[in-house]
Amino acid sequence: MSEKPAAPRGVDPAVADAIAAAHAIYTPFMLGLYDHLVHGISNRFAWGCPTERLLDLYRHHLTPRHLEAGVGTGFFIDGANPASFDRLVLLDINRHCLARSARRLARYEPLLREANLLSPLILEGEPADSIGLTYVLHCLPGRMAEKLCVIENLRPSMREGTVLFGATILGRGIEPNAAARALLGLYNAKGVFNNLEDDLAALTTGLKARFGRVDIETRGCVALFRAS
Repeated sequence: MSEKPAAPRGVDPAVADAIAAAHAIYTPFMLGLYDHLVHGISNRFAWGCPTERLLDLYRHHLTPRHLEAGVGTGFFIDGANPASFDRLVLLDINRHCLARSARRLARYEPLLREANLLSPLILEGEPADSIGLTYVLHCLPGRMAEKLCVIENLRPSMREGTVLFGATILGRGIEPNAAARALLGLYNAKGVFNNLEDDLAALTTGLKARFGRVDIETRGCVALFRAS
C-alpha cells in the first residue's frame, strides 16, 4: 500500500484534500513509469504537443539561477542539459518527486525545497532569473484565477526581468481527440487533474494582469507560456 502524502498546512481542508489527491499518484513506482507514459505517449497521442516542443522551452529560457516549481521527475532540465547552474532550486510538495529529481540532476547539486505552491513561500537566497512551471497548473484545484495565486507566492523569488515559463493542459476551448477526452475524464474523476474549466482566455488574462510581457501559444490541448 502506498503512503498517502501529507496535506499541506494552512489551507482550506477541502483544498488540502484536493491537493493531496492530485499528487498522491506520484509514488516511486509511478514515477518510474511517468516519463514513458507522459512524455513518450500522452504528449504525442493525446495532448498533441510534442515533448520536444516542451524541451525547447527549457533550452531557450533556463538561466544559471533557476527555480523549478513542480519538478516531476526532473525530465525537462535533464533533457535540456545545460552546462551548469550557479543555483538550481527544486521545489515540490511531493518528496518522492524531489528525491527522484535530485538523483537525476545530482550533477548540478540542486537545493531541495518541499513546499505547497498554493501557500506563501519563504525561500532563502537570491531571487531566480528563470522559473519553470510546467504541467503544474492543470493539477491544482480551483479555477484558473485561483490557481494563478501561485505566481504571487513565487513573487519573492523573482526580480526585475525574471522569466516565468511553462505549460499546462487545458480543459476547455480545445478540440481533444478520443484519447485526450478519455484521459481528461479519468484524471479529473480521480482528482489527478483539476482542469475541466481551464481555458486559454483565463490563463492569458491572469498572466497579463501580473506581467508586462506575455507570450502564449497552443499546441493541441497544451498552452505554452512565457512571461516577464
